Amino acid sequence: MTLELFNREVKAAVSSVEMEEDGEYQRQLALFSQSSTEKGIELVRIGEIIARLDRRGSFLDIGAGGGHLTIPVSTTFDATTVVEPNAQQADYLRRRCPGFRVINDAWNNVALGSERFDFILCSHVLYYIAEGRWLDTIEKMYAHLDDRGCLAIVIQSPIGEVAEFFNYFTDYDVNILNLWRELIEIYGDRAVSVRYFINEIFAESLADMTAIGLFLLIDRRFREREDEIRKYLAGRHRTPEGYRLKQEEILLAIRGRNAS
Repeated sequence: MTLELFNREVKAAVSSVEMEEDGEYQRQLALFSQSSTEKGIELVRIGEIIARLDRRGSFLDIGAGGGHLTIPVSTTFDATTVVEPNAQQADYLRRRCPGFRVINDAWNNVALGSERFDFILCSHVLYYIAEGRWLDTIEKMYAHLDDRGCLAIVIQSPIGEVAEFFNYFTDYDVNILNLWRELIEIYGDRAVSVRYFINEIFAESLADMTAIGLFLLIDRRFREREDEIRKYLAGRHRTPEGYRLKQEEILLAIRGRNAS
């Protein structure tokens, strides 16, 4: 999934969030994608990981969204499996990439047996899962990782302009340092590494930047605060060219047991 972030007011399951109607969500997603440098920068960081893999046979993307990362990364691998809970996105990927195996379901429901992958990507998905279940979710991913493979998890940084935006409208409190420490305790210091990168979101009009702000918050109940969101963005992120937000992101990589 591209940067599909949502309201983290409480550490609760996604069932407490009122998702946008699919048509509006797709419009906001398309606007965000064309206004953001995220995917290009993220692909560079992912490419650095892939370059170190011993084998590039199989790729698993968990939460692929519209495939903005999936499709370019897949060109490096012999086979690609996608897990995508959104039916419209899954159908699009089936049509766009008939060679993909596309599973339209939430990751916690997916059964892959003993199958393992050389590279597993989970980009901006953990927000849809209660924080107390993060380690179990990652453990399930790791169980399907080849011993010489690598698992990459991308998550929003708790600092930076987008994080400040979240903190203004919600209670954004994802303890990245604690997650990092727990992963090291489970998988070992040599297996876990971190990369940090900055993405820029730019829109020429305040209307477009406000739509992007609503997309980042995801919960449709924030429509009731649209005027407040518009004033926040106009007051803090206006530039001579338009409106600009800097987004700081973290990529956590976990190497397999025998990875180089």
